[in-house]
Amino acid sequence: MALRIYFDHSATTPLDPRVIVAMEPYLNGSFGNPSSLHREGRKAREAVEKARAQVAALFGAAPSEIVFTGSGTEADNLAILGTVTPNDRQGHIVTSSIEHAGVLEPCRFLERFGTKVDYLPVDSHGLVDPESLRGA
Repeated sequence: MALRIYFDHSATTPLDPRVIVAMEPYLNGSFGNPSSLHREGRKAREAVEKARAQVAALFGAAPSEIVFTGSGTEADNLAILGTVTPNDRQGHIVTSSIEHAGVLEPCRFLERFGTKVDYLPVDSHGLVDPESLRGA
């Protein structure tokens, strides 16, 4: 078998074996909807809230500050569209010109409603010039 080298760990990555062990009960039998009121739903909600508290502790945050999303694109959309709305004419977003589509598309969407967006160029190493950032 040829050696496999995977270069896109930003998009997806193998699960840590400890995560597999922790998730196994919820992937293989106990899979209630955490928004449901029945027993399986309550068990799932308890597990989600425990995980939320654990993640919050890692970051020194309150559990209420932790939001789980299904993907990076969903998280990008939530962060951008949850901060600047189409009706917010005073909004101003500064981003790089090489961001992922999950960042660029909500920026373009907001531009259509009048939000100012600055797309900063990057150098050959993908770095933004601090002066262009200051100017934006």
